[in-house]
Amino acid sequence: MKLRETKDGSHTLHNPEMDVFYHSVHGAWAETQHVFGAMGLEEACARRPEGPIHILEVGLGTGLNVLDAWVRAKSANRLVVVRSLEPKPLSWSDVAPLGHAALAEVPEEVLRNIVAGHHVDGQMDFTRVDAGVMDAALEEGWADVVYFDAFAPAAQPELWTVPVMDRMRWALKPGGQLVTYCAKGDVRRTMEEAGFLVDRIPGPPGKREMLRATKVARPQGRFNVRAYMVVVQEGKVLVSYERLPMGGVMKFPGGGVEWGEGPAAAIRREALEELGQSVMVDALLHVSQKAHISSFDENQQVLAIHHLARFDGPVRFEDDGMLEDVFGKGVPMMDQKLGWRDVHTLQPQDFHFASDREAWEAWQKSQAAG
Repeated sequence: MKLRETKDGSHTLHNPEMDVFYHSVHGAWAETQHVFGAMGLEEACARRPEGPIHILEVGLGTGLNVLDAWVRAKSANRLVVVRSLEPKPLSWSDVAPLGHAALAEVPEEVLRNIVAGHHVDGQMDFTRVDAGVMDAALEEGWADVVYFDAFAPAAQPELWTVPVMDRMRWALKPGGQLVTYCAKGDVRRTMEEAGFLVDRIPGPPGKREMLRATKVARPQGRFNVRAYMVVVQEGKVLVSYERLPMGGVMKFPGGGVEWGEGPAAAIRREALEELGQSVMVDALLHVSQKAHISSFDENQQVLAIHHLARFDGPVRFEDDGMLEDVFGKGVPMMDQKLGWRDVHTLQPQDFHFASDREAWEAWQKSQAAG
């Protein structure tokens, strides 16, 4: 291990085996204080003003994040219960030269105990778990906050996957949050696929942004199940242009599933209502993979089901609509025009709703796969 001073005067270690640093070279202490202290623990304390705060840490490393938690717990007269997952713990001879105890103004005995794997006092109940994320015995709904401090995805790609994020979300209490220094788009999408609501927030020195992922708790929420038809013929796909409260939008034809209907029955009914023509419902194309909150009601989560479909004969409705037809103050609310878009030029981002964008991506992938 090679010692290196970072830009805020604190020190970090270089891991030669993986060619990575344990902390940001822009400021080890500054990164810990911002990412895990201010954005993680302080937020958890605000959500839970009384009682102990439970922290699940992925990657104990040099113990700097735990020291910061000890300092904040002492200052706030709170108890933090910390479980740190670390399959490859460092030794005291590795950690001592960093001077972290003096830096954080924490008794050296505290840091020695943390590095040894166990410490209990009036501020903290700490235990190191010598196991990885997928092997550790976690408890459902235990953690108020997850300190996700694994090495970067380039060094440890196996720790930035959907199964790992599934475990992190499962271990969090409703409303709990995961914080990490990483702000990569792939990581954000992975967290979203695992069911997190993910926010980009200001990062520590040297990083414009970081990620905070929330296990959403909305007891009053409910699902809004919707079914849509994807009709492709002669190189074009049928779309619906509609005047909605947010303006003119492009979407797939379809709508809400009513009581007593399955998705296919809902699509056939919607075809009669919107097109005035029957459709034959074919294979399932896509079911929403992410949590889509309704644009009309924040207490509704949309579960969209897209099926391929075809007409039972020639088109018998006006199908020359364009997006411009549903723009302007003079267009009645809920007005609808139907039209066709070239499948080769239509892009997912052309759709207004995220669930339709997901479905069109799925169609494009199916075509690329043959």
